[in-house]
Amino acid sequence: SDHASRCVAAAQELLQATQKLGLSVRLACTGGLGLFGPLGTATQRAFTVVSPCVPRGLVLQKLTKLIPLKILIDQTIYSQINISTQCRLALVLPLMDGKAEKAYEVIGGLQQADDEWMYQLKE
Repeated sequence: SDHASRCVAAAQELLQATQKLGLSVRLACTGGLGLFGPLGTATQRAFTVVSPCVPRGLVLQKLTKLIPLKILIDQTIYSQINISTQCRLALVLPLMDGKAEKAYEVIGGLQQADDEWMYQLKE
């Protein structure tokens, strides 16, 4: 299934719903493998998520406060979403290993007819 596109669509719907209520939210979507569930001993358990995407999501969400963006996604999500979602490069984050991680702002879904993509392919 298309988890990345559904994640971004859910973020867009949440943003619209909260705006209708007069609330302001900032959202971040990251992707990756992880472990989640009740972890611990027989006497003490907690529902936990362990994944590199958790701290990355926290950083992106905090960046939405510093840079006034509503929805920010990492390049993992960006590379997996379908082309009907409009995004723009928002920033490049330097990583510890000398590489860089791109973050994208979700602008919205493209408004197009169902068959419009066929004409774009011909051009």
